[in-house]
Amino acid sequence: MLSGVPDVRLGILLTTQRHGAQSDAEVFERALRLAERADRSGLDDLWVTEHHFSDASLSSSALALASFLLGRTRHVHVGTAVTQLPLHSPVHVAEQAALLQHLSGNRFLLGVGRGMPLIDYDVLGGGAPYWHGGLEEALDLVVRAWRGQVHQDSGLYSFPPVTTMPRPPAGSGLPVYVAASSPRTITLAADQGLPLLLFFDKDAEAKAEMVALHRRQAADAGHPEQPYDHAFALFAHVTEDPSEAERLIRDRARQLVESAQLAPLMAGAPRQRASATQRAEAVEHVTAGLLATQPVGSTATCVERLVRHIAVSGVRRVLCQVEASGSTAGAIDNLDRLSTDVFPEVRRRVAERLMPSGR
Repeated sequence: MLSGVPDVRLGILLTTQRHGAQSDAEVFERALRLAERADRSGLDDLWVTEHHFSDASLSSSALALASFLLGRTRHVHVGTAVTQLPLHSPVHVAEQAALLQHLSGNRFLLGVGRGMPLIDYDVLGGGAPYWHGGLEEALDLVVRAWRGQVHQDSGLYSFPPVTTMPRPPAGSGLPVYVAASSPRTITLAADQGLPLLLFFDKDAEAKAEMVALHRRQAADAGHPEQPYDHAFALFAHVTEDPSEAERLIRDRARQLVESAQLAPLMAGAPRQRASATQRAEAVEHVTAGLLATQPVGSTATCVERLVRHIAVSGVRRVLCQVEASGSTAGAIDNLDRLSTDVFPEVRRRVAERLMPSGR
């Protein structure tokens, strides 16, 4: 870290997504090879996702996958983006986070959120009440359990006083990020003094507004002014061929639109079925938005857009989704180009922008 200049932390987000007719084994082999490559390449972070009952995204436990990858790596921090907290026992999640901090040398990061209102909540959680209101109560329990003794007299969770074990490593802090897309969740994170985890649908200006809201809410909640270690995710792919960039983004936009239409919603959740024409229009709209904002394209384009997202939003922790090509070889090649050609220049330019005048 340069004196007076905050660190930029650059990493990858693994979605364990199936492309075409790939087997489960091929999907997990790609994730493992990317994780090991990220560790050897000197990346800062590696994040994994959680999805249930999906044939497209195969990680049914972000905590389990993160723990395995912590054991297969030595330097990179490994986080969950996200653990769908209301689907789990929050006190147990806090215990597991403390255990992973001990075993990994404080390399674990716990990203939490509520996820989408899917059938997951009917099968694994407590139904609609847990999706609508479970995150607030569960997050409070995680924070209190991390600090020691915890109990709950009422609400969705109720139990007598217990002391969680193992205790977190001394000085490790609370390694929790809150996935947010609405003022309600931003306020929840700010009230607990926790950083935000933002996703692909937010451009640089939107992220800056969310960070500003968090800063105001945290001050109102009585938390001291501090440089919150917020994080954001985006798609990143290096290619000097504009047509390939457009093809990759359109494929990803199509997957996003189709998965939203096919996702099995929890009981009682309203659904609007879109026509084929509406879906096609949505794909074009998402494609145009992603092409205009995401670091997908030439080396120069990737550098410029990453620097802009960081500089405008003020967020220094970046999760790059690198698997758009679908193949293991293509994803590794993309990661190598990002690590070698893009990330060093991003660090240099951000430091240059943030360097105090007169230095």
